[in-house]
Amino acid sequence: MPSDIERPAGNVSQSRRIATIKAVALAVTALILVSHDPWDRDSFAGNAIRATGICLIMAAVLGRLWSTLYIGGRKNACLVTTGPYSITRNPLYCFSILGAAGIGLVFGSLVIATILSGSIGGLLASTARAEAALLGQRFGASYEAYAARVPLLWPRLSLYRDADVPSFQPRALRRALRDGMLFLLAAPTAELVAYAKGAGLLPQLIALF
Repeated sequence: MPSDIERPAGNVSQSRRIATIKAVALAVTALILVSHDPWDRDSFAGNAIRATGICLIMAAVLGRLWSTLYIGGRKNACLVTTGPYSITRNPLYCFSILGAAGIGLVFGSLVIATILSGSIGGLLASTARAEAALLGQRFGASYEAYAARVPLLWPRLSLYRDADVPSFQPRALRRALRDGMLFLLAAPTAELVAYAKGAGLLPQLIALF
C-alpha cells in the first residue's frame, strides 16, 4: 500500500503505520493464496465484482494523482483548501481506502475487500486525526475554520471549490504515479493467482465470498 504521509511531524509515526499495513498485507496475501471465491469465473456475479474492483482501483489512482497536483511536496508545510481538499481534508487517504477495497474485489472476494478497506480505513482515520491535531497547532484559527467546514475523511461534494492556478512539484507527481502502479498491479496479479489455482498449483482450503 502506498505511503501518503510526507515525513509527518510530531508524534505521527510513519514507521508504525507502514509496519501495520505490511502485517495486514501479509495476512491478506496468505488468505488469498489458500482460499477460493465461490463465484464461477464466467458468472455475472463474479465478473461484476471484479469489474467493480477495477473501477475502484482506477478511481483511487486518478484521485491520488488529482490530490497530488494540489498538495504534492507541500504536505504539512502549508494549508491547502482547494480542489479535492475543499471536499475532504484527506483526499489521499480517502482514495487509498477505495483502492484497498478495489484490490479485494479484483480477487473476487467481498471478505478480502472488507478486511482491506476496514483495516486500512481505520488506520488512516486514526492517522488523519493525529495529523489534524498537529495542523491545528501549526495553523491555528485558519485550520480550525477549515476543519469546521470540511469533513476529516469522507468527502462532501457540495463544498467543492477550485484554485485558479493549482501548482505541483513534478517529483511528487512521479511518486504518485509510482504508487499508483502498486494498485494497478492487483488486476494482473489476481489473474495469475486464479490461473495457479485452476492449474492446481495453489491450495483452495476455504471459500471466501
